[in-house]
Amino acid sequence: MSILTTIDQGVATLTLNRPDRLNAVTEAMLDDIAGTLRKWSADPAVRCVVLAGSGRGFCAGYDLSGDGKEERAEPMRPDEAAARMMIHAEIPLLLHRMPKPTMASIRGPAAGSGLVMAAACDLRIASRTVKLKLAFASAGRCGDPGGSYLLTRLLGAARAREMFLLDEPMNGDQALAAGLLNRLVDDDALDAETMVLATKLAAGPTAAFAAMKRNLNAAAVGALEETMAQEAVSNAQISLLSHDATEAAKAFLERRMPRYLGY
Repeated sequence: MSILTTIDQGVATLTLNRPDRLNAVTEAMLDDIAGTLRKWSADPAVRCVVLAGSGRGFCAGYDLSGDGKEERAEPMRPDEAAARMMIHAEIPLLLHRMPKPTMASIRGPAAGSGLVMAAACDLRIASRTVKLKLAFASAGRCGDPGGSYLLTRLLGAARAREMFLLDEPMNGDQALAAGLLNRLVDDDALDAETMVLATKLAAGPTAAFAAMKRNLNAAAVGALEETMAQEAVSNAQISLLSHDATEAAKAFLERRMPRYLGY
């Protein structure tokens, strides 16, 4: 199977599973990823989503070798290709917008489509073997949908343009300093540290996390007054209607850890 999925203690992990191709993605694989994320986005049992890769790499991008492509009698027209690409653009949209935390756990190479998917996640943790490269210029392409938006907001306009145009690889220390990574750990500690963070998020106030994501996404593109208005509405709804907000206050008074139910 080209993807593997598990759900444990509220943590849903999707593992790209083509290690012999450094988990390069195919058309069918992208369909499976989108379908899985769509289902998890609406599943209350899923409280945190982790995207990972099997073997020594995270994802080498789109598989340009032709493996896994369906046979066509005629070449795909540009409008057909654009429409197909927008279907797959649902993947970064879901990772970026779904009402629960998402995290990329990155080991080894993350390039092209793989880097765009990682950039769409809320958090990125990587091992010191990580190597990040867009690789679009090297392939004579301009990039996957969402890449320019997400990387501009993570890196800033100047650094994002440099990464796209010069197509130079970035190691772990460089990516951490640039703000592309949140955590950098030893290779043999990556899986354990990923689960520590994911379990913490899964045990947290899911409804508040969903509101935080809406507010943060709005803040990236909106004016201050608009963002403040949305924050006020979200905060009022969470404070007055959320079980988890009431539970947090009660747990504080009772000097115990809160037990969040996710609503």
